Amino acid sequence: MKKLRRNGDFYTINTKHNFNYFVTPLATDTHLHLLGFGEKLNNPDLEHKDNENIKKIIEEELLKDKKDIVLRGWSEQDCDLNKDILDDFKTEKNILLIRRCGHVAIANTNLLENLDFEESEKYVNRSNGYIYEKALEKIYEKIGYFTDINGAYEEAKNYLISKGYGFVHSEDIHGITVDDLPYDDEYLKVYEKIAVNSYDELLKYYERGYFKKYKAVKVYLDGSFGGWTAYMREVYKDRNTKGKFVWNKEELMKVLLFCEDKKLHLAMHAIGDASIDIILEIFEKINPIGLHRIIHSAILHDEQIKKLEKYNIILDMQPEFINSDKPILEKRLGLRTEKAYRFLDIYKSNIPLFLSSDAPVEIPDWIRDLKTLSDMGIPLKYLLHKVTYAPEVIDKIDREKDMHDRYLIFKDNPHEKITIPEIHI
Repeated sequence: MKKLRRNGDFYTINTKHNFNYFVTPLATDTHLHLLGFGEKLNNPDLEHKDNENIKKIIEEELLKDKKDIVLRGWSEQDCDLNKDILDDFKTEKNILLIRRCGHVAIANTNLLENLDFEESEKYVNRSNGYIYEKALEKIYEKIGYFTDINGAYEEAKNYLISKGYGFVHSEDIHGITVDDLPYDDEYLKVYEKIAVNSYDELLKYYERGYFKKYKAVKVYLDGSFGGWTAYMREVYKDRNTKGKFVWNKEELMKVLLFCEDKKLHLAMHAIGDASIDIILEIFEKINPIGLHRIIHSAILHDEQIKKLEKYNIILDMQPEFINSDKPILEKRLGLRTEKAYRFLDIYKSNIPLFLSSDAPVEIPDWIRDLKTLSDMGIPLKYLLHKVTYAPEVIDKIDREKDMHDRYLIFKDNPHEKITIPEIHI
């Protein structure tokens, strides 16, 4: 039997039967929303549904004993929704439909009129009911984000374990506090990132003691390609906007300096190329010592890749976005599409890389993702290391020690061919 070392090589161990099997740690998804994924599994999904199907789902949900109707997964390719459609239901219940990317939602009038968005009002279009970015957090504070926290956790945990995951980097503080997190870490070990919307909120959470246990901060700098909210250097091909950068640069710099001082890991959601420019500008001024992360970095120019090589920074990317964004990418970006999802160039540049799903946006499937990237010419040995040992550098969970009790067994050498392994937990 051969066992995977931390250096990425297999070594032979003597066993009773000495089968020629290959043993690795359980897989890691380095960016998902664990409770949000559980909600997706536990509730009706709007993905690939047209207007009529979505209306039927809302009608069925209104018959249930629910205070609010919160549904997820719609996108413009399948439906054409607005506030008026939701208001046609003539209900006093709040209705919120969250786009599949999680950065855009549609609310009915009842919800909009009973909420003061304060400084986030600029992210609200009251005429059509569309709500963007930071304004969504105001809604979650009012009606909550989760319908059943414990049920969502159990559903997501069981699904992930069944697929060979043993570790996740999650982010779930939306309308809840750390005291509400249900994680037991017995079967699925969770590294939680604490999302903040301002420097003041970061200080508030620090004073509450959040970072005594949790050692990572998450900030959303822009939105998504699908919602036209990823912040771009040039306007979108199909809409006269460059998207939205939702932080002040000086305030973001203060967050990074705070994380450096307190030895916290900073994870920055940045999809558009202009958002990457701002991160690089801040890194050039501060030159951080700590290891930080850009989540998504979906479009990169050659000079940005060159600059990223210089800094102590990880790119956390989602291989399945290559496939799921195909229907919209050329429409949104035009010729810039060739600069999107540059996994092969990142591999060649030796920039640290994590692989993740961003569930519930995508369904976690690390075998699918490794096959996708292997087909691009990236070695399986490199890729397998990225989903097993590489995340140790951030979460500090010893995978070799964990392999004493939990592991994956491949009958074929996964450095040569990825097959579905046996899961031992």
